[in-house]
Formats: sequence, C-alpha cells, structure tokens
Amino acid sequence: MEPKKAIGSRGSWFAKVDGESLPCVHEYWWVKRDQSRRYNDHLLQSSPQNDAFVAAIKDTRRVILTSDKPHSVDNPAPFERTGYIAVWAVDDVEFDDNGLRFRFVDRVCSLK
Repeated sequence: MEPKKAIGSRGSWFAKVDGESLPCVHEYWWVKRDQSRRYNDHLLQSSPQNDAFVAAIKDTRRVILTSDKPHSVDNPAPFERTGYIAVWAVDDVEFDDNGLRFRFVDRVCSLK
C-alpha cells in the first residue's frame, strides 16, 4: 500500500490524513523495551488544551505517530516534529496525574 500524506502545521498537535484531523503523538514516548507497544508520556498533565487532545484520542481511537527531536535529554519537551511515521489504532487510553498512556493496537497506514 502506498504511504499516505499527512499535513500539519507548526504548533498544532493535530495533522490531517485524507482530510481527517488526527492527534499527533511523539515516537519519543513509545516504550520500546518490550513488545507491549505502550505509549507513556508522563509529562502531560490536565489543562484545557491537553484535555481536548486526549478527548480526540479517545474519540477517534487513532493517532499519528511522529518522529521528533527532543529539546534535551533532561528536558525533552518541547519537541520539534521531524516527520510523520504512521497512523495507528490505539486502545486502553488512560489520562491522569501520571500522564497519558495507551496501547498501540494496529498500524493503519504508513505516512510520508
């Protein structure tokens, strides 16, 4: 299958694929120590912008995984998005005082 194109804008936490706006998540937070396919952004805390972002993840059950460049090892946020990797279906979305966590279920499509 031909990779699809994602179109985003600087500063937005969303990008469009085939005209649909999807939330973007950073590859940096993908826990790759095992095969669990877990995402764990322990820095994300409740705020109006973050709550709307998480609501979009829960609603669509899909995210765009992005490649990124962290600010530094000690302070990764803010990130610089360096590219789009793929659209993923997700499940088990949790958002609380310990940040945002979910499980990558299935790679829907690759992105260019």
